[in-house]
Amino acid sequence: MLESNEEFRGGGLGGGIVGISLAEDQEHVHFDSICKKLGHKYASVPLNELKDCSYFYEDLLRMAAGSNPKSEKEPGMNPNTDYECLRVFGSYFMEDIPLPVGTTIDFRRTIDGRLITEIGGKRIGVVQSKELCRVFFDMYIGDAPISLQTKHDIADNVAELIRKC
Repeated sequence: MLESNEEFRGGGLGGGIVGISLAEDQEHVHFDSICKKLGHKYASVPLNELKDCSYFYEDLLRMAAGSNPKSEKEPGMNPNTDYECLRVFGSYFMEDIPLPVGTTIDFRRTIDGRLITEIGGKRIGVVQSKELCRVFFDMYIGDAPISLQTKHDIADNVAELIRKC
């Protein structure tokens, strides 16, 4: 679970997410938090096993969602969907935003459930929705990721930090 001053962050360069991490004070990866929350459990697990460890990804999603991701999943459509939140989030991407090679796209989830979007260091917008935060990160590290390679890259990045604990 995230502490009050932490956030879960996903970032990408030029169109692909290359890392998901914990961040503190909206500025940098907080190494101590990763060690505290994941190090004791996964430091001795070989990387090739970690990439296929569903518990590892569930722990990452738990950090992203602030709860147990398995218990929150509902079959079919969520009757409580906040369509206004989805409309606002989608509107951030309606205008042409130049993405030259090397542009950083940064998505952050704060402890209170805000999803912050920045492109190239410029804040694009913020929406308040714990559910959107959960499903956003679930599409990258959940059971059916949009890219298995990205999911494994995220495991590599987090494992590298854990190995330094």
